[in-house]
Amino acid sequence: MDLLPSDDQQQIVDTIKDFLRNEAPVDRLREFGAIGNPDARLWPQLGELGFFALGLPEDKGGVGFSAAEEMLAFQQFGYHLVSPVIFGLVLGARIAAFAGDEDLRDELLAGGLKVGLANSRGAAAGPKDYHLLEAEDADWILFVTEAEAGLYPRDAFDGITRVDSTDSVLILERAKLVGSPRVSIPADVDNIHDRALMLIGAYAVGIGEGARDLAVDYAGIREQFGQPIGAFQSIKHICADMAIRSEAALCQASFAALVMDEGSPDTPFHATASKIVACETAVRNAADCIQVHGAFGFTSEANVHHYLKRAHFADMMWGALREQRKRILAFPTPA
Repeated sequence: MDLLPSDDQQQIVDTIKDFLRNEAPVDRLREFGAIGNPDARLWPQLGELGFFALGLPEDKGGVGFSAAEEMLAFQQFGYHLVSPVIFGLVLGARIAAFAGDEDLRDELLAGGLKVGLANSRGAAAGPKDYHLLEAEDADWILFVTEAEAGLYPRDAFDGITRVDSTDSVLILERAKLVGSPRVSIPADVDNIHDRALMLIGAYAVGIGEGARDLAVDYAGIREQFGQPIGAFQSIKHICADMAIRSEAALCQASFAALVMDEGSPDTPFHATASKIVACETAVRNAADCIQVHGAFGFTSEANVHHYLKRAHFADMMWGALREQRKRILAFPTPA
């Protein structure tokens, strides 16, 4: 099995990378303000370029590429810290397509709707208690479980209360689910849960790579004792560890996407493993990046704090590391 991207896949990556480098530099998060998401302006452009429809079959109204191309796209979305709303648009369009709601699918693929995310607050909070992410003025809210996935209207949630978010760019609320979905599909029609884990893993791979590159760049320009700090062995070791972790996470994410395309019964195992490895990499790389930056890394002037906060977001979505580790132990050994 070849884990390296083909020439066609590399062309897709380069196109997304060039677009995001020009339209969504990480500096935008600092310049925009302490709270608020500036990425909604990107959705129509990304929709027009077909990035929301990459992994959707042609007979469902999509571009018809595989999960591998979709994984590579989300790797770049994570690298540039694109708003998590991207998950709502891509997975929401897939739900609408497999549910037969073509009008809703087309609106989502065009980037014309805003889709927030619902994430369980855990058993201690209650089975109907959720965090709503970027859902304050959302048209729909994406809801994903192992059994099914659906799009809910905002009024399906009650007792909505705004709370502070660790990632202060994102709007976070608490709410209780009381209503029904507009559209939903069970896992045996299309397993949105496994795809969500694979894609959040790819997104976390990008976060880890972004933190790695930020550390390497800073180590090359910050001088101490008359030379760049990257010349010191201790900094070299930190950057090398970040690179190795990123490579391992990318390999697992790539393998999970390829296994998913094959329809292997091992897909849940590898999708879960992808999230575990990638989210751990993202958090550790971001922390190491702060260490490389020294005291400057703890200030809001440095972009590194955005990577750490977004890494913790990726960890919490659809089950944090502890929950996923417990879950993966229950799977049969992969073939």
